[in-house]
Amino acid sequence: MKAGTTSAPVPEMLDASAAAFADRAALVHGDERLTYAELREQVDRLAGALAARGLTQGAPVALILPNVPAFAVAFLAILRAGAVVVPLNPHFKEAELEFHFRECGVKAVITDAEGEPGCRSVAERLEDAPELIVDLDSLESGTAPAAPGLDDDAVFMYSSGSTGRPKRAPRTHRHLRAEADSYVAATGMTAEDTLFCTIPLFHTYGMGCALLAAVRSGATLLLFDNPNPFVLQRGRALELIARERATVFPGVPFTFRLMAEAPEEADLSSVRLCFSAAAPLPRPTFSAFHERFGVPVRQLYGCTEAGCVTVNLDEDPHGTSGSVGTPIEGVELRIVDDAGEPLEEGRNGEILIRSVAMTPGYADAEELNREAFRDGWFRSGDRGRIDEDGRLFITGRKKLLIDVRGDKVDPIEVEDVLAVHPKVAEVVVVGVESGVPGEELVKAVVVPAGDCQERELIRYCRERLADYKVPSRVEFREEIPTGPGGKVLRKYLID
Repeated sequence: MKAGTTSAPVPEMLDASAAAFADRAALVHGDERLTYAELREQVDRLAGALAARGLTQGAPVALILPNVPAFAVAFLAILRAGAVVVPLNPHFKEAELEFHFRECGVKAVITDAEGEPGCRSVAERLEDAPELIVDLDSLESGTAPAAPGLDDDAVFMYSSGSTGRPKRAPRTHRHLRAEADSYVAATGMTAEDTLFCTIPLFHTYGMGCALLAAVRSGATLLLFDNPNPFVLQRGRALELIARERATVFPGVPFTFRLMAEAPEEADLSSVRLCFSAAAPLPRPTFSAFHERFGVPVRQLYGCTEAGCVTVNLDEDPHGTSGSVGTPIEGVELRIVDDAGEPLEEGRNGEILIRSVAMTPGYADAEELNREAFRDGWFRSGDRGRIDEDGRLFITGRKKLLIDVRGDKVDPIEVEDVLAVHPKVAEVVVVGVESGVPGEELVKAVVVPAGDCQERELIRYCRERLADYKVPSRVEFREEIPTGPGGKVLRKYLID
């Protein structure tokens, strides 16, 4: 049975699945299990409580939780109330939280006991301090809020690029519904599926290809509790997949590599689809996982601005393992040269995206939008080619983003932090090979102003940036290499 249509906002996906699959497990996390009927009941109750606090009609609500059932409940309740979800990394430091709180003017913050101290500290520095909500069960519900409209904002996602600060990408209920409908149709997900989730739900990948896909199809979302550090938890992950008979597994290359190398035995015969995204999947990882478990890992491609764009569901997963697949319904791709002119089949160029699920542009960035969203096409900053069968192959990036185990790091953001250190005269941040195919490390190249130590700068970054953004190495040089026009020659800083 298909639950819901694109003519209704996101919460009605939950209504449809709760009506059709009331007693089926919606969320599983450790010993906790919520049926679709129970999930809907909790969502409705919390939505009423948020509405009673005036958190309706586009009010931005920061959601800062790990992958726990409360994340799903709060996410859907915020949307039910007509407010806007601002999903943020629970590992963000105070400076990162403050930027996001200020940038979109959050009115409330939903977090847990671990996140409360940092969020409270930030909130107290703001003139219009957001309300902190830590104990969802203690809230008193009010009257049911009015249903949001299809074209009302649903989420504020933040995209990094080459500007030094994340850019707010608003997406509406219509955008999220279109992505969920197309992704579920492409993958054939149904209420019989159990989706094993290790990817963060605050990320576009986890939101669209895990949470919303499960709610849209009526599938069970199996949340992996306490997944970090994954190298120590991979055996438990394999055991959980086998025990719960998981059928769909979205992940990142780092996760699949560690699982392929795990010493524990595991039966993954229930898994029908494995998807890898967020970074290129190295062929050795593809081969090792398939040889070990008999399941091919297929790539998909997406972005913060449009959600899922392509999925590889080719009949020959081995011969096409390097491809991220073909566009899902409602998505168009174009490959262009540096002048923006379309290139013929097989030629390498920049990937342009047009999608019914795509934001129309970044908030408060008219000048940037004229370039990035020209004529309705989003300039992704990725490079690739399309073969004769319409398959997309990613061949590189025009932007400077660094892939750190599936997380994207904007080097300009790290440079901005280090540039204000009193012992740093100049700094350039680059991604360097880690020794593992497809995985990068963050390196800072610094021209010091006086006596300066590597550990001092790393500690300084760790106090201000999420751990995955912190440089693993600091290299000191007498000068930064530049070209005749003064442009930094980053290629000479990578070795």
